[in-house]
Amino acid sequence: MLVQVKKKAQITIPLKVREAVGITEGDVLDIEVRNKEIILKPVHKAKIKLRPVPASELKKLEGIFSIGGDAVKDTEDLYNE
Repeated sequence: MLVQVKKKAQITIPLKVREAVGITEGDVLDIEVRNKEIILKPVHKAKIKLRPVPASELKKLEGIFSIGGDAVKDTEDLYNE
């Protein structure tokens, strides 16, 4: 099955593939490169461990995360600083 890389390096995972492995909107995928192949693996929600972040630590994260906007551009901006 072929997919085309779109603007900003985005691809669409075809519906048949998503259904076959149970991927739905909002799921998290682990990406790995092995022998010049890209491997995407769904991460089961039970494996994602969230923990509270103390307010004193939030200052360190300022400017790294944004809500909405252009994630690729935002990331590029971080590297160009």
